Amino acid sequence: MRKMHSFKIFMRYILIFLIVFIFNIPIINVVITSFKTNAELVSPSFLLFFKPTLEHYAAIFNGTTFDFTLFLFNSIIVSFLTSFITLLLTIPAAYGITVHNIGSKFVLPFISSLRIIPLVIFAIPIFILYSNLGLIDTRIGLVIVYLLFEIPLTLILVVAFMQDVPKETIEAARIDGAGEYSILLKIVVPMMIPSLIAVLVLSFLYSWGEFLFALLLTVKNATTLPVGATLFITAFQIEWGNIAAVVVLSIVPPIILSFYLRKYMIEAYSGASKE
Repeated sequence: MRKMHSFKIFMRYILIFLIVFIFNIPIINVVITSFKTNAELVSPSFLLFFKPTLEHYAAIFNGTTFDFTLFLFNSIIVSFLTSFITLLLTIPAAYGITVHNIGSKFVLPFISSLRIIPLVIFAIPIFILYSNLGLIDTRIGLVIVYLLFEIPLTLILVVAFMQDVPKETIEAARIDGAGEYSILLKIVVPMMIPSLIAVLVLSFLYSWGEFLFALLLTVKNATTLPVGATLFITAFQIEWGNIAAVVVLSIVPPIILSFYLRKYMIEAYSGASKE
């Protein structure tokens, strides 16, 4: 019986490994591509064994067309600003909806219905508006448009997490004479730290990987990493090795962020799954 139990555990881990491997095949392929030479990339046969090269990474850091430092800085600034401002705006709104039932019957359904609208239909109106306001190719312009699309989804998530805060705790604080701001900042927010960090990470990841509006609304000064990769697509060739290297470098910061905040994310998701 013990051997059978050990065998089942072993097979379970094998199955998990295979599932993880299959879902990560695209990422593995991109990593391998970033270390191949241009000759190997255009070879008609798939080369499993090859001599790794760093020429594509050197082209990124030493090239004249790709300003990696600027694009990385833009991605970090835009993503962090969008994430923090989104939380600052949605926490009080979620408190009003959850605790005081302000607009709870129509705000959330209305926001949920907006999520089914394709974002691409807003592209031309936003581009025309930004052109008239002089917000094209500015970081603040990207932050504003990201806020418009992230606040609705973030509000839904924060409301869902805030509903787990015991109502008795809030009522006890009111009886003790605490004001609404004190209850929100000293009681509700501290109890929601894991959930808020999880939402913060999700918002950061969305801003970090957003491509459509970053491509439409930037030229050079506010270009982010995903859009910067398109500089290696010309009328004469597509530099797949350089693009793959940019993709590999662009996924490193989100991986590091998720790794260090994984404790809070696990607490948030495990708490939500218990409901």
